[in-house]
Amino acid sequence: MSDRRMMYVGTEKGVVVLGEDGERWREERTTLPGKLIETLVASAETGTLYAGLSHDGVYMSTDGARSWDRVFTGDVRGVAVDPSNPATVYAGTEPVHLYRSQDSGDSWSEIEGLQRLPEKVRDEWWFPQPPHQGHVLSIFVDPRNGKRLYLAIEHGGVVHTEDGGATWEDLSEGIEYLDIHQVGVDPSAENLVYAATARGFYRSENYGKDWVLAQGGLTRDYFHDFIARPGASSTLYMTTANGSPPSWIRPTRSESAVYCSNDNGVNWRQLGGGLPPGERMMWNVTSDPLDDARLYAGGGDAPVAPQGGVKGGDVWMSLDRGDTWSRAFDSPLSWVHRGRCRLTNNWAGFVPDHRCRFAPRRCSTPSTYRPSRLHSRTRSSACISRCTGCAPA
Repeated sequence: MSDRRMMYVGTEKGVVVLGEDGERWREERTTLPGKLIETLVASAETGTLYAGLSHDGVYMSTDGARSWDRVFTGDVRGVAVDPSNPATVYAGTEPVHLYRSQDSGDSWSEIEGLQRLPEKVRDEWWFPQPPHQGHVLSIFVDPRNGKRLYLAIEHGGVVHTEDGGATWEDLSEGIEYLDIHQVGVDPSAENLVYAATARGFYRSENYGKDWVLAQGGLTRDYFHDFIARPGASSTLYMTTANGSPPSWIRPTRSESAVYCSNDNGVNWRQLGGGLPPGERMMWNVTSDPLDDARLYAGGGDAPVAPQGGVKGGDVWMSLDRGDTWSRAFDSPLSWVHRGRCRLTNNWAGFVPDHRCRFAPRRCSTPSTYRPSRLHSRTRSSACISRCTGCAPA
């Protein structure tokens, strides 16, 4: 078997599977062709992939993205797997609802406690474009406590539960503009919570309460995705731009940049070293669990690209924690959609959740194959191989 790393990239045209070839990555296949992938996650324990699609649902693959089964129907914008219990999967939708499967996608139920938040909180769940409904964009499941969840609601705020969703608390107070792109907890301090929004980056040292702006050194004002790497002081990497997407019709487009913080998100420095000019939006940055020095950034043209303009996307790689970068893969198509890059190699899926947190696992036990039936399926055994996986006989 090959020891190459494999990368799964969610794009506007499906899931593209890349294989590492020296310092480049080569396209091996495209699956779910023509479908816009909103989010792409996986179970660290089983290697099972879950793709969330807007106006469609959740698709699942147990064979390295060779085949997919739709396991949930809905307008899905966020998906997460519980790091401490890989059978538990969450799907967030538009309008704002949260669903959970506790059997790896076989059946789903709504977490109804979310809808019992006060009306004045739910009234904030809106979106400026028709149909003017907010959606769950980011779901964070605390690996230290699977009952602790944080939701980032795009145009709605931050909400939180400590009891698996029976009761919820709104944590939006202190955030100026409730267009939330991502929320996450520091890997070394469970009380330290981060939020990236369309107007600022925020820190809370009180479990999502008492938010403060943390923008020292930042010269951008639109914040999208981030990752936090553990350490004495956690290192954060974040993608940014100037202004919200409607302003990117200007000649300089998004003016995107990638930033790094070495002090738990208090102060930031811009990364360069070969990254392209900021015309193309860098939607996402992610790390490599087998090589602490590696980073990857996924870029793509914004939906407001000039009429008739050539749209495309690319993946960039750094081997030295962001000091220097080189293009790992590019495509002339309307490509990386909000940078949904997921990686695997000779492990059976060391794949991140929605915002790129990794956990490796070697394939040593049988997995399962699920035929194309919703909610009730028979199972037959299949294995996930060391590289891209094998389909059932």
